[in-house]
Amino acid sequence: MHKKKTTLLIGILLSAIVLGAVAFIAIDKLFFQQEEPVEITRVDPQQEFINLLAGHAQEIQDQEGILTSITLAQAILESNWGESKLATEGRNLFGIKGEYQKDSVTMPTQEFENNEWITIDAAFRKYPTWFESLDDHAALFLKGTSWDKTKYQGVIKAKDYKTAANALQKAGYATDPGYAEKLIELIEQRNLQAYDQIYDPIRYVKQVDDVGTAKLAKDTRIWSSPPRTKNAKPIDDLAKYGAEKLKIAQEMQVGNGIWYQIKQDKKTLGWVKNNIIQIKTL
Repeated sequence: MHKKKTTLLIGILLSAIVLGAVAFIAIDKLFFQQEEPVEITRVDPQQEFINLLAGHAQEIQDQEGILTSITLAQAILESNWGESKLATEGRNLFGIKGEYQKDSVTMPTQEFENNEWITIDAAFRKYPTWFESLDDHAALFLKGTSWDKTKYQGVIKAKDYKTAANALQKAGYATDPGYAEKLIELIEQRNLQAYDQIYDPIRYVKQVDDVGTAKLAKDTRIWSSPPRTKNAKPIDDLAKYGAEKLKIAQEMQVGNGIWYQIKQDKKTLGWVKNNIIQIKTL
């Protein structure tokens, strides 16, 4: 009799535990929301370094002809992605020696002499920011050295990164015998040659004879030429012409879309994106 009571009691206890667990799960589903999985966006510090310098390097290419891919690859190689002591303390990305505006920083550096690497202390130019380092690097290529003004003309005239890298090697920019090979490898690994395409290709330009009015839009800038074409810059605002009818004289398609050249009477105003002007039926 005692054994039967014990078995019954155990059964009751187990049932209570099971019922309690079921009740807890039900309450949890009713009153507590499941947390959504959090997506973690991984930041690529190397790409951030490229992004920081690319725009300024493209401006230099536009003005002086020095390929952006070469500027970026040299900055990466010489500064270890902006993390070298010279890059952080001297904002010097390219290992250019001497003084900049009478400012310098002394650092140990390796030189390849007599078929071996040696370490020496040298004074390097110290810049306010990395952008002055980019500008000074371009100036070195343009002006050459005191003993050879045309030292880097092969780099400036090069139309592709391989020619430019080998021209740097030949000019003796670095003592490393594998310098050109390292630059080319970096460019191809990170697809830096894509940054050499600083203008969008013009697919077509055609004459048109339409009339249109401004549409309500967030960006109503008028450009001297469509953005990412040569000498493109904002020069006016379409919004100020209100509902005035404007002549559409040309249509151009570039990599970033279709653009209209607009006129007011006989005066050319510039270029606007096709989606901010409403063509009127004559």
